[in-house]
Amino acid sequence: MRDQAEKLREMALNLKQEIEAEISRDLRHSRVVVISSGKGGVGKSTLALNLSIKLCTRGMKVILMDADMGLANLDVMLGLVAKYNIYHMVQEKKTLADITISGPEGLKIIPGGSGISELANLKENELKRILVELRKLDGAYDYMIIDTGAGISKSVMAFLLAADDIIVITTPEPTAITDAYSTIKNVAKNAFKGNIFLVVNRVANDSEGILVAEKFKLVCQKFLSCEIKILGHIENEPLIGEGIRRQKAFVQIYPRSTASRNINAIIDRMIEVSGMNVPDLKAKSGGIRKFIEKMAGLIK
Repeated sequence: MRDQAEKLREMALNLKQEIEAEISRDLRHSRVVVISSGKGGVGKSTLALNLSIKLCTRGMKVILMDADMGLANLDVMLGLVAKYNIYHMVQEKKTLADITISGPEGLKIIPGGSGISELANLKENELKRILVELRKLDGAYDYMIIDTGAGISKSVMAFLLAADDIIVITTPEPTAITDAYSTIKNVAKNAFKGNIFLVVNRVANDSEGILVAEKFKLVCQKFLSCEIKILGHIENEPLIGEGIRRQKAFVQIYPRSTASRNINAIIDRMIEVSGMNVPDLKAKSGGIRKFIEKMAGLIK
């Protein structure tokens, strides 16, 4: 009788552990961070790549999606050969697992397909097909970083409005600042509830980075009634261009550079504001499933 009772207790304990593990998986969500800019050429993809790799070096699981449809370049920036891309998934020739490639430090990348004009003009049902596949990733990663196209097209705005966090990157040039403001204006008028972060790229020094960011924040407060959270800035160093030429992330080849320290500071600030860390991913974000639901609603 004692042996039978012991077996029943062991079975009950195993069942309890299985249920708890299942609940834990359901509660665990990936945080979706969308990176965008008002205009092209301000360093959006460079930020997305280096930010993702640095998060990986901190022990986080990250998947980076190149959603700059038709002008994708993240795989090229790392010298990787992407045999398949999102277009093959849209055509139902390949699955998400088939097109995902491995990058440095355990980073996973979903290639977008550079130069494929069809991707820049995805139909509603084609974009939804991509979203259905992305649902499968929720909880498998700590962060899903999405590098969108520049500007305020319908697809870019859908990505932004569905995210947990938005990072808008600009440079100190007036045209870049004006276009970044336009992006945030469109996000704000749609009552976005998540964090809107700002990164100022290619600054001469800390003083310029702080001054440009603070002025931009004040303008958004005054005219948009929108609270911008400043993540930091990245100093303009020749080594960043060198990294691009060598097809490597600058945080890898120049880890002690000022720009690399800037990326580290940006991550520290992002984690501090969002309350995001590896052991505590519950109820901190909507996750990829929620992101997909929002995207589908916005597209519809």
